[in-house]
Amino acid sequence: MHLGRGDGTFAARTRIGGGWNAYNEIVAVGDTDRDGRPDLLANGRTGHVDSTLALYRGTGDWKAPFAPRAGATTILPAPGWYTTLF
Repeated sequence: MHLGRGDGTFAARTRIGGGWNAYNEIVAVGDTDRDGRPDLLANGRTGHVDSTLALYRGTGDWKAPFAPRAGATTILPAPGWYTTLF
């Protein structure tokens, strides 16, 4: 991760853990739990959203910016929610 310095430049790279290749998609989704810290949402390789979706909550600590993996189903609507949007 490259942290912003607030002046348009970035600090040196910070390692935030390993094993991220277990996911097909990693998305910065903003503040999902409304604690004022940005969070990450990751989708696994199987493509089954309900069983492989993970939430990494932001901690606010630059040395360990994300908490351990948490199930993401608590932040998502019920299965089939997308069918009502179209």
